[in-house]
Order: sequence, then C-alpha cells, then structure tokens
Amino acid sequence: YRKINLPTFTPPDRIFGPVWTTVYAMIGYSGYTVFKARGPSSLAMVLAYAHYVLNITWAPVFFGLKRLRAGHVINVLLLLSLSVIIPLFYAISPLAAGLLLPYWAWLAFATKLSSAVCALNPTGREGGYNNAMLQSRLYQLQQEAGARVGL
Repeated sequence: YRKINLPTFTPPDRIFGPVWTTVYAMIGYSGYTVFKARGPSSLAMVLAYAHYVLNITWAPVFFGLKRLRAGHVINVLLLLSLSVIIPLFYAISPLAAGLLLPYWAWLAFATKLSSAVCALNPTGREGGYNNAMLQSRLYQLQQEAGARVGL
C-alpha cells in the first residue's frame, strides 16, 4: 500500500487501527440496539447485514486483489447503503443512528481517499494492471530472485 502513489492527505498507518476499532465498536452497539428493539429480520437489520457483508469484502478486493477501482466502487456502495440505514435506525433508536454518524464521516473520508488513490494509480488498458498490482508483482519477483541467489 505504501509503495503506490498516495494522496497527500493519506493518514499515517497508526491512525487506521484505532479509528476502525472505535468505529466497529460503535457499529456493533448500534446494531445490537436495533436488533434488540426490532429483531433480526427487520428491514433495518437485513440492510445492516448486507452492508456488513459488503464491508468485509472491501479489504480483500482493495488490498488482496489490488483492484483499486473495484474497492472504490465498494466504498461508494457502502456510503450509499449507510445513508439509507441511518434513517431506518433513527426511526427505531436515535442513539443507534447517532452511533453510526462517525462511521459515515470516516467512510466518506475513506471514499474520497480511495478516489484519489485511483486517480493517482491509473489502470493500464492491457491486462487491467494498476500500480498496486505492478508493485506487488515487482516485490514478488524481488523475493524470488533473492531466494534463487541465496539471500
């Protein structure tokens, strides 16, 4: 991730862990509140489950597969779906909705960040390679070369 072109407003790595930990705790308590009030099959909870499934696909797509644009599309879908979920949660519990607002703000920032990463790392037309994939392949080749010469 640090080997690709990043925008100047990219936070330091040490920020992501604490922010996501806090955000996920708030998401969890928010979901628990709505779950207890309306049960597991309410529209709000079904949309929250779908949102969570989409959320857990982002890191493997963006970091694992190095599909920067697909990751950005997932970010946009996450932001849009959360914008639908928050009012549904509010109708059930204003507290539950309020707990999602920091997540919405962080997700909006993450979406802006992923948009900038995509702009700075264009995908080539041949083979759909982007700079993240190129850097990953270069690192892999360096490791293989090092192993062959005994490093």
